[in-house]
Amino acid sequence: MIKYFNKTTAIFAAPIVVAAVALGLADNVKLGLVNEWTSLLLLMILAMAWNLVAGFGGQFSLGHSIFVGVGGYATAVILTYFQLPLFLVILMASLISATIGILLAFPLLRLRGPYLSIGSLGMALAATGFMLNWDFTKASQSYPLPSDALVDLAFLFKITVVVAALSLIAIISLVRSPLGLRLVALRDDENGAASLGVRRLRTLIPVWALSGLLTGVMGSLTAMQNGNLTPVSAFSLQFVLDAAIICVIGGLGTLSGPLLGAVLVFYLRQYSADFADWSILIEAVVVILVVRFFPGGITGLVSRAIVSLRVRFNNPPASLTTEAVKTIRKKQKR
Repeated sequence: MIKYFNKTTAIFAAPIVVAAVALGLADNVKLGLVNEWTSLLLLMILAMAWNLVAGFGGQFSLGHSIFVGVGGYATAVILTYFQLPLFLVILMASLISATIGILLAFPLLRLRGPYLSIGSLGMALAATGFMLNWDFTKASQSYPLPSDALVDLAFLFKITVVVAALSLIAIISLVRSPLGLRLVALRDDENGAASLGVRRLRTLIPVWALSGLLTGVMGSLTAMQNGNLTPVSAFSLQFVLDAAIICVIGGLGTLSGPLLGAVLVFYLRQYSADFADWSILIEAVVVILVVRFFPGGITGLVSRAIVSLRVRFNNPPASLTTEAVKTIRKKQKR
């Protein structure tokens, strides 16, 4: 019990400690580096939100760009027409994205496998088309955020640090809760989970809502970082591709995978940018190598290395994976 308590405490304390250190460094580093770290954290938030649905839930969505765009445009509209505190603006934009996530979940979750992916992609394309033809968004023209509502880079970085830490804590709490147990059970064996009374929609809709909320926050902060929006940039499918690549490289369906993958992908792009058109090929080769030789991503590679060391020193772990359905059965027998 003491070991479990210590481990649990460490898992929740780690994001808080890292966030505190980052906040302390915010005013002591160059603005260029602060802006770079902000972009990295936004990638992490996006990947964590997508991994919640695709990694832990097994719902390979290609429509998360909708949440990014809704969060960005909601922020721009609220800042333009209302004089509200920035915190409240970001909260309102994220809640609107969460509502969109719930509304999209009802029709999409009736689909499965590739049909869900194609359905979510169709919705993302439809949303982009609608925004391009809506007079309010000025078609392909830029929609600027009010200059007096924008904050400096250091303060935006602090907000992003807090949001990233809270996002990670929220996801950890969900994954370790009974809802998270049911979510993983549906992913591993939907028929078996259904036979135990796990309801698909009741389990997945709150997860989509949280994923939409976090992605909406990311879209809101991205809009504030850029200072303007266009339908093509705000609803770009590149957001979904980035999230998928990051999670596959870092480790799909793990807590640390999106974080490690975001760091690797972000700095890989930074250093490969000097090779111009070859940068895309370099990233593609890295993804292919990971999928071929390390299907568990960086997290899986590290886990196997730790297991090998523990086996070598005669201290193997009791179990590396949790079979959610079996755990539910044991609890029901009790």
